[in-house]
Amino acid sequence: MRGIARRMRSRFGIGSSRMAIRSQSAWYWRWLLNVLMMAAVAAAVWWIVINTYRVAGASADEVQGRISSLTEENAALKHEVETARASLVERDRQLQIEKAAQGELARTVAQLQEENSGLKDDLGFLRKLMSSGATPEGIALSDVRIERGVAVNTYHYRVLLTQGGQRKQDFKGRLQLVANVVQGSEQHALIFPEPAAPPAAQGKLDFRFYQKVEGRFTLPDGAALRSVEVRVLALPGGQVKLSRTVNFP
Repeated sequence: MRGIARRMRSRFGIGSSRMAIRSQSAWYWRWLLNVLMMAAVAAAVWWIVINTYRVAGASADEVQGRISSLTEENAALKHEVETARASLVERDRQLQIEKAAQGELARTVAQLQEENSGLKDDLGFLRKLMSSGATPEGIALSDVRIERGVAVNTYHYRVLLTQGGQRKQDFKGRLQLVANVVQGSEQHALIFPEPAAPPAAQGKLDFRFYQKVEGRFTLPDGAALRSVEVRVLALPGGQVKLSRTVNFP
């Protein structure tokens, strides 16, 4: 009972918990105090930054100058890099042009070598023919060559015609090729140049001593060449003056 009475007195009696009385300040004084504290913190930060430059042995103007100098150097280096890149692109373009020119020159040299070889063959044949004095009378097929081309089913032909004897007049005619091919299980005869070809592509012949004729013909896909008959047709009339057959394995 004594313990309960003591607790009641401590809670409701004179010895109960103490009260503290504090003065209430106005809100504008509290805001003014906050502003002053913020200003003091900003001034302290500014002082620390300034003294940091001084401790490092440089002022803010010197640091700003160094930043400007580095910015200019960076811009100059970027300009040099862009100039070097443009020069590299231009050199690469020139190298490609030179490679293309070299390739074209190589093709031209190969073509000239081929033409030179053909001219040498023609010259050798004519020298032999003139030195022997055995020129045959009338029209003759002195040289017939039919070779496979680079492209698929493409063939290159070369024919040299001569006229012996008294040669009273020029020979006029045209050259015709008859290709015998096998396509599947069927055999066909293909005529080159085609009858419907324009006059400029009809292989016209007009010579008194000799004439060289060259050209190409292409077979259909899947066709295998077995033989080619070279015909010399006289004009007008179109009768066959002579022919020669070249067989292919």
